[in-house]
Formats: sequence, structure tokens, C-alpha cells
Amino acid sequence: MTTPLYPIFEKRIHDATDLLLRQQIEPWVHFNSGHPVRVVGFDGRNIAYQGGGFEGSPRDVFWSRYIEPFIENLVVQEIAAAVKMACERKVDARLLLPEVQNLLLASSGKIFLRMVDIDQRLLGKGFPEKIPLRKIEHEIAGMQEFVEKHVRAELKMWRIKPWYEEWYERNKFWVWLGGILVTIVGLIAKFF
Repeated sequence: MTTPLYPIFEKRIHDATDLLLRQQIEPWVHFNSGHPVRVVGFDGRNIAYQGGGFEGSPRDVFWSRYIEPFIENLVVQEIAAAVKMACERKVDARLLLPEVQNLLLASSGKIFLRMVDIDQRLLGKGFPEKIPLRKIEHEIAGMQEFVEKHVRAELKMWRIKPWYEEWYERNKFWVWLGGILVTIVGLIAKFF
């Protein structure tokens, strides 16, 4: 059974992944079409190619930590949002964060698999079936380690208040009033 916040994060991460694919990965599909490929790297630098083959420098850029900073940023943002929303909505982050972790890992896997497909098509130049699929175990393992490390860190910091602290937070006025009344009764008893 999932937490009540699961559908919210499922949608958030799905939408962010689709946007990332559309903006950063899909433009590469047109590499061999004669049209220029223009994308902006995570650091803000323009990446542009026109003509020539995908082999060499373009492929190196495509696979050399081009997409990882975008995914890592998504991971950090969604984990922070999960912790914040768990606090606001009184959902146990110890249950929510593993759900978000699984969504983020599936999301990164989807992105890398799309990159493998594009890589094969571009190298195949019309005959992708003749090109073996690029292995992405290293990229998947790196992203898994990144996600798990950040979730683990948040879980270590997560603290659920004991029931009496939550009760006190809700009843501060009555505790204060009770303290005053006890003091007044004590003073009256002292003089009589």
C-alpha cells in the first residue's frame, strides 16, 4: 500500500521526466536528418552539431555526463519536495521517501533506455538492428547510488516527534493556562 502522497509524486516525476526527454534527449533524434541539433547543457553552455556523423565527439558528449546533472537535479528537487510535503501533510517520510526513490530510479532508467535507442538508431544510419545496444549498467548503477545516498541522508535526518511533543504543540495555550492556575492556587494556599 502506498502513502497518500504517492500519486502526487508519481505525476510530478513523470511530468519532469517527459519534459527532460523532450528538451534534452529528443533533439538528438534529428542528428542525421541534416537539421542542426541544438541543446543547452546543464551548465548553460550551448551544444550544437550539424552535419557529420554521430560517431566521435557528438557521441562522446551524448554519453559523457551530459544528462546526469539534469537527472541529479531532479532527484534533489523531488526528495526535498517529498520531505517538505511529508512535514506539511503529516505523512511519515520513512514511508514516502522509498516510494519517491523507486519513482526516481524508474525515471532515470527510462531516460537512459531512450538514450540507448537513439544511440543505436544514429549509429545504424537506417539500419539500427545491425548495431548492438550500448550497455548502460554503469550509468544506471551511478544514478542508483546517487538516489540511494540522498534518500538515506534524508531518512537519517527525519525525526517524528513523540506523541507528547505533538500534543504540546497543539495545546500550548492550555499548558500555559494550567501553569498559571497552578501558580495562583499555590500562592493562595500559601497565604491561607
